[in-house]
Amino acid sequence: MQLNWKHVLGVATCLSAAGVDASKPSNGATLKVKTTSGQLTGFINSTAPAVRQFLGVPYAEPPVDALRFQPPKRKHSSKAIKATTYAPSCLQKLSTTATVYTEYMQEFLINGGQSEDCLYLNVYAPLNPTAKKLPVFIYIPGGGFTGGGADSLYKIPDKWIQRTQSHIIVTMNYRVNVFGFPNAADASQNVGLLDQRVVVEWVRDNIAAFGGNPKQMTLWGQSAGAASVGMYGYSYPKDLIVKGLILDSGATSTLTTKAGNHTTFSSLSTLVGCGGLSAAKELACMQGVDATDIQDAYSGSTLAFSPVGDNVTAYTNTTDRLARGLVSKKEPWIMGVNSNEGAGFGTYSESGMTPGQFATGLAAIVCPVSTEIQNRVKFGYDTYRYHYSGNFSNISPLPWIGATHSAELPLLFGTHYEYRGNSTEFEWEVSYGMEALWLSFASNPQRDPRDGQGTTWPKYREGRDTLAVFAEDDKWIQFVSESVDDGYCS
Repeated sequence: MQLNWKHVLGVATCLSAAGVDASKPSNGATLKVKTTSGQLTGFINSTAPAVRQFLGVPYAEPPVDALRFQPPKRKHSSKAIKATTYAPSCLQKLSTTATVYTEYMQEFLINGGQSEDCLYLNVYAPLNPTAKKLPVFIYIPGGGFTGGGADSLYKIPDKWIQRTQSHIIVTMNYRVNVFGFPNAADASQNVGLLDQRVVVEWVRDNIAAFGGNPKQMTLWGQSAGAASVGMYGYSYPKDLIVKGLILDSGATSTLTTKAGNHTTFSSLSTLVGCGGLSAAKELACMQGVDATDIQDAYSGSTLAFSPVGDNVTAYTNTTDRLARGLVSKKEPWIMGVNSNEGAGFGTYSESGMTPGQFATGLAAIVCPVSTEIQNRVKFGYDTYRYHYSGNFSNISPLPWIGATHSAELPLLFGTHYEYRGNSTEFEWEVSYGMEALWLSFASNPQRDPRDGQGTTWPKYREGRDTLAVFAEDDKWIQFVSESVDDGYCS
């Protein structure tokens, strides 16, 4: 299939230049939307004049004081909300370590402040929707469960929606590191994952007011966000709400630790003056410490906080649950990895990727994903598999960075051309093709995704030409029978 990329670009350019009158949206689209969180007033900007944006929408009460380390408390209000600016990201793990992202690709990082009051989401909806009820992506950003958030330049979807007018995207903040995964003896486990569930419930209850179809929602995440999507699939098989799941560069088992050992939280408590107390008093003391003091102490230590295998929100033996049918079965998954994941991990060197980085990419991303895909196919779960190989200099400025961790996201979100020079003809072709397949999946996950130009993506079967390889050998897509990833991991 060869996309007529010049025609597609021309259509997008004409739409952007059409001078859409934001005061007169069509098909009932409006900038004032009543939600369970309040009466929202959104906005339209000049760079995406056919996209309604509702930013900084509270979905839960601020998780501060007595609500710190506790499950999210759903926000219910009828007050007016001016939804025109991003909320701060949740408190991050602070670091001065150089990476390819801090040195060359800052657009992947959060683009704003941080706060403990961070449980907000963003809704992007077309001004001139192509249907009365549109498919919806709910996107969970990555960040290794230590950082990340919805305000990230490469992952703002307005340009994609500007072009298609045929879908809605919701992005979210959720609590990370110790604030989301405290593993405290007297606290709830994995409250960051519970934040994500509340977002899905909020979207179910409110998205129709934006023109979305609550029965046509897809949960999508990348890296830790992908792991979160997988954990979600295992946790709510009887009440999934969404109809499909997409996991970019992350497996359900990623960064999950065993439950029962609360010494990490106690060690952190000692660092901020709450040591030597009973579990209940320790928790109460930690809820009274200034959040930035906790952030500083955690960031300056070697302590690690990530999802705990509580076998409620995160499972330690996903293979067993697959074998016993204890995971969503009728909802298919998209899963895949990038060809150079490791360049984004480990010790950074300007001269090139180290063997240690390559090994880290295999251990952290490639092999867990490979294993889970093989197990899903073994036990009869529909899965679409991909391998992304794009090496575009306006995303990865040094050739050895290549298709590193996250590198596919600018092509999917339609932001690849915005920051380091325009994209090549081939890059536009890959971007539009992948976007079409992701949107086809969201529109009807029960049908093999198709790009509208003759390409259909079959369900993955080992030994058959069913693995989609993107952006390799000057072909935007090709289907192969064997994966180089499985060879590395065998």
